[in-house]
Amino acid sequence: MRSGQRSTTSSESLSLNSRPLPSLAWTNVALHAAGLAVAWLGLRPGSAVVPLAERMAYLAGRPAVWSWGWGIWMLCALALVAYMAALRRALPGDPFAAQLALVVAATGMAVDLLCDVTQIQILPLAAGVGPSQSAVFLAFERLASTGGLTVANGLYTIAVLLMNLSLRGVAGIPARFAGWVSVVSGLALAAAGFVSSPLLLQAATGLTLGSYCLWTVLVARDLR
Repeated sequence: MRSGQRSTTSSESLSLNSRPLPSLAWTNVALHAAGLAVAWLGLRPGSAVVPLAERMAYLAGRPAVWSWGWGIWMLCALALVAYMAALRRALPGDPFAAQLALVVAATGMAVDLLCDVTQIQILPLAAGVGPSQSAVFLAFERLASTGGLTVANGLYTIAVLLMNLSLRGVAGIPARFAGWVSVVSGLALAAAGFVSSPLLLQAATGLTLGSYCLWTVLVARDLR
């Protein structure tokens, strides 16, 4: 009888701890969808897929959509870490891999926010000095891009990998499969930032974010 009571208590505790997960999962979906939309409409003209002179001219005008767009991606970083924190609390036994995943994700967020601030504040300023100082602009652009895509996204990818390992026996195969797809495509996205490949960047971005968002929703469903 006592064993049955402990099992019931454990199930009730898991249910209580997992309550924030669906809301946080759909918050991640909404913010990342908004981030992708604004990236195409407002961030793409200032990105490396556009010739240097054109993107410097675009950023020199300090378009509001550029600042607001990166602001949305900053919210995405916060939402990702909030989901990881809630997921760690929801997992039974508080496994070490889940604890480490949260630390890694929070570190990635710190790097990501710094790079986003560079995109918002420094790049338009560097673009405004004119073509004669394009080397300065390119240096800050590469720093922000590599820091965000390779370092921050790489850390997020490791965090998802560690958390996915912690879900064995808790979440179903579809959820964990979505997690592994996010890990593989996330590594490709990190590589795109390192080698500065716009083609690989565009190919990996949608798959990484789509599989990550699907992972959050499926995991929240399974733990509910």
